[in-house]
Amino acid sequence: MTVKSEGRALTPKIVLMFLFTALILQPLVIYYFLLTNSFYAFSYWIPILLFAEIASLARADFTSKELFMLLIFQPVAFSYSLFFINFIRNMYFAYSEPSKYFGIAQHVPGWWVPPEHIVASFYEKKWLFLDRAWLQPIGLALVFTALTIMIDLSLGYLSYMLFVVEERLEFPFARATIAMVSTLANREPTTLRTLFAATAAGIVLNLILKFLPFMLSVFLLGGTFVVGGIPFYGYDFTGYLDYVLPGAAFLIVTDPLAYVSGLLIPPVVAVTQFIASFILYFVGTHLITRFDLWPPESKWVTGWGYWTLQFRSMLYFYVSLLIGLSLAAMVIPLATNPKPLVRAFRSLRAMSARGGVSANLLLALFFGSSVTASLLAWYLTEFRFPIYILLILFVGGSFFATYIATASAGVTVFGTSVPYLRELMIYVSGYDKRDIWFVPMPALLSSAPLGTAAATLSSPLGGSSIAQALLQADVVGVRHSDFVTTYMLLIVVNLVSSFIFANIFWSISPIPSSAYPYTITGWPVDAVNWARMQVWIWTGYLFRPTWIAVGFAVGAALFAVSNFVLRAPYLLIVALTGAGMGIPWAFSQMIGSLIGRRALSRMLGEKWGMYSYLIVTGIFLGDAVMEMLRVLMIILARAQWLLPF
Repeated sequence: MTVKSEGRALTPKIVLMFLFTALILQPLVIYYFLLTNSFYAFSYWIPILLFAEIASLARADFTSKELFMLLIFQPVAFSYSLFFINFIRNMYFAYSEPSKYFGIAQHVPGWWVPPEHIVASFYEKKWLFLDRAWLQPIGLALVFTALTIMIDLSLGYLSYMLFVVEERLEFPFARATIAMVSTLANREPTTLRTLFAATAAGIVLNLILKFLPFMLSVFLLGGTFVVGGIPFYGYDFTGYLDYVLPGAAFLIVTDPLAYVSGLLIPPVVAVTQFIASFILYFVGTHLITRFDLWPPESKWVTGWGYWTLQFRSMLYFYVSLLIGLSLAAMVIPLATNPKPLVRAFRSLRAMSARGGVSANLLLALFFGSSVTASLLAWYLTEFRFPIYILLILFVGGSFFATYIATASAGVTVFGTSVPYLRELMIYVSGYDKRDIWFVPMPALLSSAPLGTAAATLSSPLGGSSIAQALLQADVVGVRHSDFVTTYMLLIVVNLVSSFIFANIFWSISPIPSSAYPYTITGWPVDAVNWARMQVWIWTGYLFRPTWIAVGFAVGAALFAVSNFVLRAPYLLIVALTGAGMGIPWAFSQMIGSLIGRRALSRMLGEKWGMYSYLIVTGIFLGDAVMEMLRVLMIILARAQWLLPF
């Protein structure tokens, strides 16, 4: 599907929308985070729909190019909103009582946050980040951020050539979102009605299954609990299995989005995801429990529940297994069939010959940025950390993580990532000092549940999402150079606004403060979890060479069967995605996929392809409307903390 559109992509209307996001929505994101510790990105679909309808009423309709810019760059603004707030939280964690108790505070370098004796004076100052003590921490973070962006852009373009141009993967969620852009731009009555009907359905489903249970949770028992600060709705059957199949875990979600997203993928993908997750968290955890393989400090007991089982089995066993599977998912396909990668480089050279992006420039950008980041990290450790490990991590690890993320996003709904890659390389190095743990590194190298010491950094799109954005740019006719230019400009604007608003919130009341409730009630608990996690990661217990080898062997065998017998080479990456997402989402996507392909597609016939995209994005949009209402109610309720009555 290609949409023809006229005119430029970056217009005064789009600049105005970007400023609205940076100056109006960004402070709301920051304030909500300080109130609840939840990062709510005020769904970028809502501003898109709102502005599109206002423009239509004013007879100044957005073009598909303009809507694409809004779609892609709204997340950029939200992702950078907490850039400077994270410095404040790191400062609090670094010198908190748990940090001192676990012996972490003594290892905190002055280039991560200022020394403790200087930090004490900050609470008497009105503008926090204007102090000279922040020059080095902020400067280093900005340099690493710039290098990360360069790495992501170069790898994103290479991934685009490999998986979009050569492999021609579907990227279902990217195509669904661009279908909404096409619908809002063209305003064809039939597709527009379908989108709005799905939006209404999303509102109703959220109202029944999420909003009302959340509002009534004080008075009702069960059905609602919190995961990562976000209300989560589901029913855990693990307790019923404790005396029949001890250690087996199973949970069903009631969030409609989990089921609707399954409409985007074929049943073979959805079923493979579920089988992989079921083997790990139902069969696998049962066998671990039955044969008493849990470590002494974490013995299984009845009542653990699904999330405890998944989290602990992941930490003690499956992280290493998933690393091995991920290695197999990249190494084996490239070793057995390197032709797509070779063709991708040839296509790059051909494109550069036609005046497009130079292949040599991309390679120079990637190697220059990754090697510079390696040298800078080496410098921060006073040249004691093994430089070859840093080069392997930044050069090889970045390519590895981007490859897995893009390949998985091409065949599943949201894709997956490689867990704890950064931590593994540090542990393998044998380096016994702690400074390396605080070096800011790309987030794609450190996919960790509770985070580690360093403030991991990434471009908000990342290499995988940049590849998908370039695919969407092709659909609506936006030049890649316009995309990159706007992307860089928007990053600068939102970093500046993040700096301004972080200072403003500090000037109102130094953080932590009763003006921002969660910083008083939640940060002390988070500091304990953070400190314990650092110590636990430092021990290296997380990484088991045997399990990594087993994961690689299983991945190689699975690829051999899927590629040479079933002629479905991407089933390995699909299984890896399912193993990472867990039973609740894999099960719900399977149900959604089976309903969509076995019932709805037969009802709609050839129209199913386009309508499935609009149904999914419409329901997501309706859900986002209700979630924004819930967030605004929370802000109003929590803001009353400051009232004197």
